[in-house]
Amino acid sequence: MEGIAVMGRPPKVWDYWRPTGSGGIVELGTVRGLDVALPVHFHREDQLTFVLAGRRRFVIAGDLREAGPGEGVHIPAGTPHRSLCGADEVVCVNLYTLSGLHAAPELIAGLARHWRRTGGLGWPDLTRIAEDHHHSPKTGPEPASAFTGGEAWDSVGDAARRAGMSREGYSRRFRKHHGVPPHAFALQERLNEARLLLRAGEPIAAVAADTGFTDQSHLGRCFRRAFGVTPGRYRAG
Repeated sequence: MEGIAVMGRPPKVWDYWRPTGSGGIVELGTVRGLDVALPVHFHREDQLTFVLAGRRRFVIAGDLREAGPGEGVHIPAGTPHRSLCGADEVVCVNLYTLSGLHAAPELIAGLARHWRRTGGLGWPDLTRIAEDHHHSPKTGPEPASAFTGGEAWDSVGDAARRAGMSREGYSRRFRKHHGVPPHAFALQERLNEARLLLRAGEPIAAVAADTGFTDQSHLGRCFRRAFGVTPGRYRAG
């Protein structure tokens, strides 16, 4: 992948690449096409989208965010968001990085300077620029999710009872806090766990069973809707 702006073959809309020794970059996603809309979802990693052509449009916490060529958008880990289609073809790159590891505005500015100067972005460029904008690593435990309170749960009713609330009241408060209803949040958590296992090369059928999906087909339908690719293509990335 010498340059992302011009590639040797017409790529599919979504492609994912997993680096080694990347200094905090967990994954790279490349997006090219018209149909780039995805429903509400979130990631365990920070997402930084840098646009090479067209306009990338997101709804993040109810607000519309747009970026054109040479601009970027930062979506913190755990933030529900959805992407929208535009009138023109989009070409962009998504960096998925360890939460809080990079100074996002400075990283976007660094990518923009390199892109304006050279007209492209290669994988060595991305890793070098990302490493130039590290924060000091976070210390201490991760905060417990407001969804579970740090405990396993089987249903929204169980979670509501532990919180001392009615099911309806708990659901309303949860959606206000997280931007998605409890069941949607739980599904996305399972999909993010599947994403992690697939990156590690686990068999798709085993991943489906381990993350609570009925079967491989059920996982495939939900995974493609959330991330734009099938589990098989994602695993092979």
